[in-house]
Amino acid sequence: MKERSWRRAAAAALAAGLLVAACGGSSESPAASNELTSDPVTLTIQIFNAGGQAELEYRQAQAADFTALHPNVTVEIVQSGNYIDTVLPQIAAGTVGDVIWTDTDTGFTQFAVAGAFEPLDSYIAADGYDLSPYPAALLKSFQVDGAQLVMPNSVLPFNFVYYNKDIFSAAGVAEPTSNWSIAEFVDAARKTTDKASKRYGLTLAWNEQYVAWMRMYGCELSNDDSAATEYTYNGAGCADAMKTLDDLSREGVLNWSLGAGFGGLPEGDKAGEQNFSAGNVAMLISGTWESPAIIADSAGAFAWDAVSVPVEGNGKIQGAASGFGVSSTSKNKAWAWEYVKFLTDIEGQKKDALAGYNSSPISAVLDDVYCKSEALPLSKCEITKIGNEHIALEPIKGEWSEGFWGIISPAFEEALTADEQVDWQALLDKLVGESTAAAPLQ
Repeated sequence: MKERSWRRAAAAALAAGLLVAACGGSSESPAASNELTSDPVTLTIQIFNAGGQAELEYRQAQAADFTALHPNVTVEIVQSGNYIDTVLPQIAAGTVGDVIWTDTDTGFTQFAVAGAFEPLDSYIAADGYDLSPYPAALLKSFQVDGAQLVMPNSVLPFNFVYYNKDIFSAAGVAEPTSNWSIAEFVDAARKTTDKASKRYGLTLAWNEQYVAWMRMYGCELSNDDSAATEYTYNGAGCADAMKTLDDLSREGVLNWSLGAGFGGLPEGDKAGEQNFSAGNVAMLISGTWESPAIIADSAGAFAWDAVSVPVEGNGKIQGAASGFGVSSTSKNKAWAWEYVKFLTDIEGQKKDALAGYNSSPISAVLDDVYCKSEALPLSKCEITKIGNEHIALEPIKGEWSEGFWGIISPAFEEALTADEQVDWQALLDKLVGESTAAAPLQ
């Protein structure tokens, strides 16, 4: 969940008709063509690495654990940074991994439309696999036309505000709490900025996290997150949110590549977790998955903690549900299904929770493991529960990427890097019209 430059490419692919299959997979039962065998098997697991080296090592250790259980299976982890730009062409060419990680914010709709996933219903039925622990809404997040394409392993609210206690103390700013207001959040960002020492008040984990910022202000992206028929990202709170974010960028308070012309990071430099862990920024907005990397990369150089982003009025928290699916082109679908279960069943989710990569809403994982873990930040349980209570997902519709991201990504980039600030309300009104014309929501 870093840079989102892939969105324009994904939207272009949709518009060009590259993604044509409603959902992939064979109509044969798994027993008919893909029985488990003792023959040597190599599985490739396609992941988007949001947690840096710490997460890669964790996923590799997971793979070794699976091989210890099944010595005939070798597991290779394939990670990608520009995830959708990388994976979509592989799906089209039939060269994608046997198991594909995705989330509702990182490719699920595009991948599903491209026919990436083997429907799992017949595997679930053949195994008598118990779906009762999974919330129905979570399962539905990864269904197309009623077919279960991905097994979920986590819900990820983007509401963690990691903050550097030492910077707050030096700036004379009181440490935040999760019941703070947006005004207090913005004020803290400005007061913890020190331009003389190139220290910034705030950074985002990826540029296009401006959508999470809009949600915080109560901005509704569509008229119905679960059954959208209209784009509404020009409504209440939307322009105010973007103007404030733009102000912080132009003031050199927000450190991101889109603000390079105003004193922020130059294009190509690292933002997000690495910048926070280096002690160069007071606050980072992201999710729970950053914690292990912050622990490793900051190496105890400063004291830090986290709180939730402000939730006031009609504010919501942008988030995603993540999971793993079996590739429709895998030659080892039965073993791929075994690996999906290994990662996403209760025990797999508990291991992720202990490592800091999981905030599952399943009580046996969230309350019994994640919330009892002593790993930093100690406030992670409170933050996650606030996030789960107020979370808003993007509509799971094939038109959404082209109509929403395909329109706002280039327009926002142009506006946020322009010499003079635009009239944000006028721009959003114009863009909603363009979204509606480009990809009407049915």
